[in-house]
Amino acid sequence: MARRKIASTIDVSGPFFTNDPRKTFRQNARVMLAAIAAEGEADVKVQLVSAQGVRSPLRYPTARGIRVSDHVVGRVKSLSGKPWQVTAVVSVNASGASTRQAIGLMAAASYIERRNHVFRRTTSRLRKAKKLNAAELLKGIA
Repeated sequence: MARRKIASTIDVSGPFFTNDPRKTFRQNARVMLAAIAAEGEADVKVQLVSAQGVRSPLRYPTARGIRVSDHVVGRVKSLSGKPWQVTAVVSVNASGASTRQAIGLMAAASYIERRNHVFRRTTSRLRKAKKLNAAELLKGIA
């Protein structure tokens, strides 16, 4: 019986084989998460600013005139500056404020969230768009 060689017909010259898939996925994930954080920040700020006419600014003596919408930040790094691998956060950032101002700011943010569910609504919107964004993660490798 004669031996036959089997020739492979798989083309290994595409982007999946020329790039490191893990590295490309991570890069795409970081870009996507940064966009999600920015979109979430903008969405929360719009919701807060649209209802500012109904709410009064903080009443603490050292925190007069402070608005929660001015302190909403979308980020993909910890407060110490270390980048996260697969996490994006939209939160109220009280850095640079005094202790009394920070307490007042966080209390106001908590009150607003309990009444209007601003952050919860934004999280829900972003989760619904997650399926649409999943294809972006494999861009350039599939």
